Amino acid sequence: MKGYNILIVEDDLMIGDLLQKILQREAFNVCWQTDGKEILDLIHKMDLVIMDIMLPGEDGYQISKNIKKLGLNIPIIFLSARNDMDSKLQGLTIGEDYMTKPIDPRELLLRMKKMLENHYGTFTQIKHLSIDADHRRVFSNSLHNEVMLTAIERKIFFYLYENRDRILTKEHFFDYLWQLEDRNQNILNVHIKKIRTKINDKNGEIIQNVYGEGYRLNTYIKK
Repeated sequence: MKGYNILIVEDDLMIGDLLQKILQREAFNVCWQTDGKEILDLIHKMDLVIMDIMLPGEDGYQISKNIKKLGLNIPIIFLSARNDMDSKLQGLTIGEDYMTKPIDPRELLLRMKKMLENHYGTFTQIKHLSIDADHRRVFSNSLHNEVMLTAIERKIFFYLYENRDRILTKEHFFDYLWQLEDRNQNILNVHIKKIRTKINDKNGEIIQNVYGEGYRLNTYIKK
């Protein structure tokens, strides 16, 4: 689940600190606010919100309504000590989920995982890259930082991805991409170099040049 930006809105310092540590341990990018004052300036960069209800100033319900008014399709999970049915129904009407405190972190993480997958799709994580194979999109470090590939670069990258951890020779690429064109031996090298630059893989750890054989996209990279 690495790469998602999570906003925690919680005024209880002990709970907020615990949630932040739990999510950071799961490789989420976490922003923690104790009230709603700066949220509308931050929300455009967020992928999911964990919202308390009883907050100083505007309560979590109103803050969430303000977020929804912006037209942003960002899922909200309410975490609250309120366990009465009216509070739950109000939370589920405004947001996407409601959990009562105290929570089990394992349940929260599982709910977040399913919500993120349903909302954004399933991603493959390779080092700092998040890869959405269904929509053929690549993100670097954050889902708000898409790698903008040209049509041919996208074909090359996802041809490597579909054959990940296997060596593809230049003949494989030419047969797949340039059947009817002049098979210039340098053209593939140029495109690979451009892709590496865009995905910040200048050392060729992700897209590896296997000397004398071809290229391989590695899914496991030693630290």
